[in-house]
Amino acid sequence: MVQLAPHIFQLLYAQGVHHAFGIPGDFALTLYDALADSQIQPIVMTHEPAVGFAADAYARIRGLGLAVITYSVGGLNMVNATAGAYAEKSPLVVLSGSPGVRERREKDLLHHKVKTFDTQRRVYEEVTLYAVTLDDPKTADAQIHHAINYALTFKRPVYLEIPRDMVYAEIEETEQPPNPLKQTKPQALAEVLAETTQMLKAATSPVILVGVEVQRFGLQETVVALAERLGVPVCSTLLGKSAFPEAHPQYVGIYNGETGDLRVRDLVEKSDCLLMVGAFMTDINLGLFTAHLDPGRTIYATSERIAIKYHQYGDVLFEDFVKQLAQSSLPHHDPAKIVPMQPRVAPSVGAISMSGLLYELNQFIDRETLLVTDVGDPLFSANDIKMQEGSSFLCPAYYASMGFAVPGAIGAQLATPFSRAIALVGDGAFQMTGMELVTAKRLGLNPIVILIDNGCYASLRAMAHQQSNLVNISSLDYAKLAEVLGGQGFTVKTSEELRKALHVARESDAFSILDVHLSPDDVSPTLTRLSGLFAQTLKG
Repeated sequence: MVQLAPHIFQLLYAQGVHHAFGIPGDFALTLYDALADSQIQPIVMTHEPAVGFAADAYARIRGLGLAVITYSVGGLNMVNATAGAYAEKSPLVVLSGSPGVRERREKDLLHHKVKTFDTQRRVYEEVTLYAVTLDDPKTADAQIHHAINYALTFKRPVYLEIPRDMVYAEIEETEQPPNPLKQTKPQALAEVLAETTQMLKAATSPVILVGVEVQRFGLQETVVALAERLGVPVCSTLLGKSAFPEAHPQYVGIYNGETGDLRVRDLVEKSDCLLMVGAFMTDINLGLFTAHLDPGRTIYATSERIAIKYHQYGDVLFEDFVKQLAQSSLPHHDPAKIVPMQPRVAPSVGAISMSGLLYELNQFIDRETLLVTDVGDPLFSANDIKMQEGSSFLCPAYYASMGFAVPGAIGAQLATPFSRAIALVGDGAFQMTGMELVTAKRLGLNPIVILIDNGCYASLRAMAHQQSNLVNISSLDYAKLAEVLGGQGFTVKTSEELRKALHVARESDAFSILDVHLSPDDVSPTLTRLSGLFAQTLKG
């Protein structure tokens, strides 16, 4: 027999979860007592959306993340962040305290209750892969193992609700571990490998397109080995940026349809064999669906399905396919002809520009840098930012919820304490979750926040092609705000000021805000292209 909540924390710690993000509440106080007695460090934040973003970022890096919240007012406040983790396949475990089993029977109108006592769980059923209330000591352990198994296998969030009178309940341990949720059938694997290698051997201009699942399933080194064996160009999707190391000589940039680098577009769309590994074919990844990919020339492999040309293969695990392909007999092409990634930016002379900002950021980024971007032009500008190390970039490039970057940088820096986290964020997104820097201050973390200060939601403004009060936001002195919150602030209006601020911030033990003043019309090359395409879509 074991006690329920301590048992959960022990299992999660064994999976590499060393931090739990959350905010206590009365229905979760007993749960927090158990957390405080565990080996997992509680990270108390200021607002549940930021809790979810931080835990999501942590999960993307460590392979599993944990949020501990209270009932309804906490849990329902974190639904949006959990939805983003589900959409982008981040293995987040959500633990929620809730009214006790006995309370539910004896008292109907308890505070925080919405419609029924099961309302929150039912909501989470829509944004997680598995959601259950642990109210039976006989079945609880099997449900706990099932949840963790789902999160690890499918890389998506799960939800466990713990009534407060069950936190220390004695539960029966399952005698055997749960069976694998998915398994590869050897004959199916042999068939898919045979057709894949045959297609690669017949190709004259193969290209590899890397997506985020390469990072989620820990296949980065395997895909690098595969690419080097083939000697072919490698690109990535925006969501999968840095899943393949961008300093590698075979990496050519991000494929994003007509909104990205047209040189990369031509390489991909003219390829006679496009090997797509772990890539989500979303509208943002495909440049508002301006991509032109011929299914007859593609090998498409994700955790959801494997398809070669028009053939679908079931019963083959994504990771088994990639690992076995890397060890197969493959043709080799001459990598000397590959032109590596060429950011479409140039240094600014005098006043700082978006191009100049990206240029200086490319000079500043090293192998210890971890970059987290928010939604809007910070996200689109990532097409022209070159990361030096693999798995060093995080963004919400599919679900696209604003407010991710600052709390995401906190979660990322706790997940990788030897890396320096940079949050690239617009002023609109910063006003949503930027106050979480007080958490960074309390924890002794020193993220560098590069804040694009243009007084508006620039991506919406660019797509609307008109002035509108609807996209304008209030202006603040963000450099002074940094000092009020306990960090250091810099007002940046020139390239020289940006270089100096980055140098000082790198040497500092405190967090920094670099308040970079840009014109609302000064946007990244990708957003310029995207806004034009979006305008055509609205007219169409």
